[in-house]
Amino acid sequence: MVKKNLFRYSSVLMCVVLTAASLVGCGANTAATTGTDTAYVTEMAAGSTEATITQAITNELAVSNKSTLATNTRQETVYVFNDASGNKNHITVNEKITDANGNETLNKTESSENAPVTMKVTYKLDGKEIKPEDLAGKSGKVTIRFDYTNNQKKTVTINGKKQTVAVPFTMITGMMLPTDVFSNVEVTNGKLTKVGDNIVAVGMTMPGLKDTMNLKFNDKSLDLDIPEYFELTADVKDFSLDMTMSVATSNLLSDMNADDITLDDLKKTVASLDDAATQLADGTVTLQDGTQQLSDAIPALTDGVDQLNTGASSLKDGIYAYADGAASAYEGSVSLNDNMKTYADGIGTLYNTLKDNNLDSSVASAAKGASDLAAGAATLDEGIDSALSGAGQLVTGADALTSGLSAFGEGLSSVTGLKSSIENALPTAKAGYEKAYNSFYSIAYTIGCMSKGYNDISSMTPEQKVEVATQLNAAGIAQNADVTDASQYLVAVKYINTNKENVAKVILTSNPKADAQETIKELITGLTTYNSLTVTSATLESLGYFDGLDKIDAAFGQVNKGASDLKDGINQLSAGAGQLSTGSKTLKAGLDTLSTGLNTLSTSVGSFSNYKEGTLCSSLYALNLNAGKLQQEGTAVLQSGLSQLTANNDTLKSGASQLADGTATLKDSSGTLADGVIQLNEGAITLKDGMAQFNSEAIEPITKLVDSDAQTAVDTIKAVVKAGQEYNSFLGKSDDKAGSVTFVYKTAGITANN
Repeated sequence: MVKKNLFRYSSVLMCVVLTAASLVGCGANTAATTGTDTAYVTEMAAGSTEATITQAITNELAVSNKSTLATNTRQETVYVFNDASGNKNHITVNEKITDANGNETLNKTESSENAPVTMKVTYKLDGKEIKPEDLAGKSGKVTIRFDYTNNQKKTVTINGKKQTVAVPFTMITGMMLPTDVFSNVEVTNGKLTKVGDNIVAVGMTMPGLKDTMNLKFNDKSLDLDIPEYFELTADVKDFSLDMTMSVATSNLLSDMNADDITLDDLKKTVASLDDAATQLADGTVTLQDGTQQLSDAIPALTDGVDQLNTGASSLKDGIYAYADGAASAYEGSVSLNDNMKTYADGIGTLYNTLKDNNLDSSVASAAKGASDLAAGAATLDEGIDSALSGAGQLVTGADALTSGLSAFGEGLSSVTGLKSSIENALPTAKAGYEKAYNSFYSIAYTIGCMSKGYNDISSMTPEQKVEVATQLNAAGIAQNADVTDASQYLVAVKYINTNKENVAKVILTSNPKADAQETIKELITGLTTYNSLTVTSATLESLGYFDGLDKIDAAFGQVNKGASDLKDGINQLSAGAGQLSTGSKTLKAGLDTLSTGLNTLSTSVGSFSNYKEGTLCSSLYALNLNAGKLQQEGTAVLQSGLSQLTANNDTLKSGASQLADGTATLKDSSGTLADGVIQLNEGAITLKDGMAQFNSEAIEPITKLVDSDAQTAVDTIKAVVKAGQEYNSFLGKSDDKAGSVTFVYKTAGITANN
């Protein structure tokens, strides 16, 4: 399958770039080459050195000992006998002629002409060049190199310019290395196989093709790595080497139709690549727009958090003042309740005293109770004033809390849009990735066909297509990319990294001015864009970012409602505190008046000479009756209520402190969030700019080149194919018979007896 190894891609340009790399690597998978016979002339003993080498070369070319040419043909096998340095000694031509009836005639001719491909063999021992005759019996590190020169060339006109084209000879060289002499064998442009106690080394080259294929795109030459030499290194002991054999043939491309070589497949692939790149670029623009919206919303969020923190701090101060005032009010209520009891007892005593005609002492006792009651009222008034002040601070704090929560809600609404922005960008990025991956799969499929030796994809059988697809699936390359499977894009990236040299050559084929390595990096970036978005979303999800935002949003609703209810309650509390303060002052003033009056009464009670039932006594009776009720149903209940109010002071203070601490932490975290969003937006901008540059500097030039410089490459390849087809005789045809020619080189061995 050597001929199929030469042009395995549907795109001719791609196949030329990768030809050199595939020649040696795919040698073990070659298929049959018709029209040649390299071994039918000479009878060889089974297991001999010549037989083993011939079989190895035959396996590489997959030829048989039976002619496969049709009747009325002329087949030439040219034997070139060289010394150990590759110099020609003589040439023998064995000619096989088949007439129209299938009868065969064998002729043998000596020729003084030179072979179209000549060789030079050089030897080195421990890094120093040495003559072959001096190498026999030596030990050390040996290097043997075969250099080939293609002397068979012709001039053709391509694109209006004269160009020299070498006949595409394939040169295969084989040698047998006994393992008791050779060890640690390595080859360049060849391969090694084990046959019994021997190592068989086979090299494969195409001399002269590299110069012919010195293709240029936009006046820049492509450095195609097409092998022109075969080299072997080994550790040897008592060096000796039997003869080596080489086969040269030009007809590996004989059955190829040059007219079938077109740019259609490449154009389709490039068009698909262009569409994918455009979609990727559009996706990055959408992503950047979303991150910019998020970035724009951050200031509102941070401002809201600042206001929330300020309001929480004010609320804390107000709650502390309120708690302190409530405590003072409770202490006043205790004093009021005690003094009210004294007052009620004094009224009772006054009433009983008056009733028992003990007016003087009773009035004095009542006057004292009134004085104590006035003092308690003063304490109550001070506590109520303190509570009123705290209630005012509560109102201020509640207003600041409501304002902060409103600003926080606005900022939170902007932040929660991140998830939807990412989700909106994903479909575009997914579509771009799928097209890019399909283009990658097309290239990978073509390379798979190459490795199997199928040069024309359109003519492959269904079984062959399944075979290649199965090989790709085994390597983890699926035809339809599953963008949710992170391993899929990793397979593509790994494939590109593993085949960077061939990928670079493909890029340069289409765009010689491109920076191949940078373009590969940009292509990898394009393939990983969608996964990067999903990883970013998944990372935020795994970190609890979105869940945390949902919880914050739900908690915000609860806090906002609680703050509203708290504000309403505080407003009611403030109004009640105001009324209580007014009543307290009225009570204090009344009690002061009462105390003064009773003192006056106490002073004046001695002037009453007679006690009259139904006047003062009747009034004191009513007063006595209601004084107890006032103490039991009024001041005692007030004391109990204020006791319940102050019972939750510590909890209220603790909650206020926790709220203030929490908003302070939220304020600090909002700065970190703002920094992260800025970095995310900067990354999105960089990605967008990179995709735009990749599209303009890499993809667009490729689409332009396939219709310009690439045609020169196609015409050059056609000229090479034609040159190989036309070289079919060494002696020169003397009749109208179809011909073929194969060259067999026998290079002398090196022994101690030489």
